[in-house]
Amino acid sequence: MNNFIRWIIVSVFLLIPALIHAQSSTITLEKAVALFERNSLQHKLAKLDVLRKKGEATRYKSYLNPEISVFREQLNAGTLDYQETTYQISQPIELLGQPFLRSRSASRTKEAADLDFAYNRQQLINRVKWLYAEYWYLKNKVEIYDEAVAAIQKIRQSAADRKEEGTVSGLELQRFNVALSQYKKDRDQVRINLQQTGSKLRALIFTEPQPTAAFNVQDTLRIRPPAAEKAVLIQRALQKRTDYEALNKLSEASDLQLKVEKRDRLPDLNVDFGYKNQSDGSEGFVIGGSIKVPIFNQNSGNVTIARAEARSRQTSAQLKQLQIRNEVETAYQRVQLLMEQWQSSQGQSIKPSFLETARFSYSEGAYSLVELLDALQAYVEGRSITYETISAYNQALYELDLVSGGTLNSTLNTQN
Repeated sequence: MNNFIRWIIVSVFLLIPALIHAQSSTITLEKAVALFERNSLQHKLAKLDVLRKKGEATRYKSYLNPEISVFREQLNAGTLDYQETTYQISQPIELLGQPFLRSRSASRTKEAADLDFAYNRQQLINRVKWLYAEYWYLKNKVEIYDEAVAAIQKIRQSAADRKEEGTVSGLELQRFNVALSQYKKDRDQVRINLQQTGSKLRALIFTEPQPTAAFNVQDTLRIRPPAAEKAVLIQRALQKRTDYEALNKLSEASDLQLKVEKRDRLPDLNVDFGYKNQSDGSEGFVIGGSIKVPIFNQNSGNVTIARAEARSRQTSAQLKQLQIRNEVETAYQRVQLLMEQWQSSQGQSIKPSFLETARFSYSEGAYSLVELLDALQAYVEGRSITYETISAYNQALYELDLVSGGTLNSTLNTQN
């Protein structure tokens, strides 16, 4: 019996860590991106959209679809029976090479679909990184509030003890209660924001996210300057941005479609080839052809539509070029401003020991109540701003990496 009880106790102690691990997820930024690519429903939708676009492009191509016909005639108007059987294959032929133009246009459209998917994938990955950095900041902010609440609870207990001695007034003790309630309220709001951000991140990287499961981030974000100047990034963006390249491919496809519509002014030649067998023993091959005469309809409507589509895509590509320049300049400027904020705050950073020093100074009478509460607020705000600046800088760096065509390789490696 005693051995059985011991076995149960040992099993419980071995099972508890496993249950705790099962209820929590601790991931790196690199792993979060890998989970997104493997599990994300948004990623799967983007892939399906590529298939749809490729299907539409394939449908535009021309295919040889010959029409097979069999004709049989039987005449018996009071004379000998007469029978005639004809086997015939008919195929319309576009005389000016439209099938080749359609095939090239479809190929450009398919290439554009792949390029669009690549950019949409980078946008989604950028969203994963942004949420990871936001979660990291809020997680640290909750810990800061936890430290502040724990400190003020200790100070309030000390003040309550001193009130019994008559050295602290009831009003001063009430001020501690108010401050404690306010910090708890602020902490709870940060926890809600943390939970909401975690839910958004789970929705991107897990197939079936569990809102109640614990969620932790492992990486520590750092400040790393961009590895290239603004002018270089703009040039690289114009060369490597897949959404810009996709627009150029679509523009080429539209130009080819316009050529197709212009050549379709001349109607197709219908070629007939067959074999005829008659009851009198005569037999032989039959060859024929026909063509429609375009008197009124010369495909002018489709030509106008195709020309407008081609010019529209050319204009869109020019606008995209200007947009890329503006996006890179704005993102680069934001990175530089946040870098300056970080550098200017380095000499003013508040260390974790500041809170304990303030609490000790108050207990020794070196700080008044107002000075203590000011010090507590300075600690919470100062430490929060530090983490917020680091998070915002990394988010800006992710955005710069996206708009410059992925040239920064900004997936953080925290071991460096």
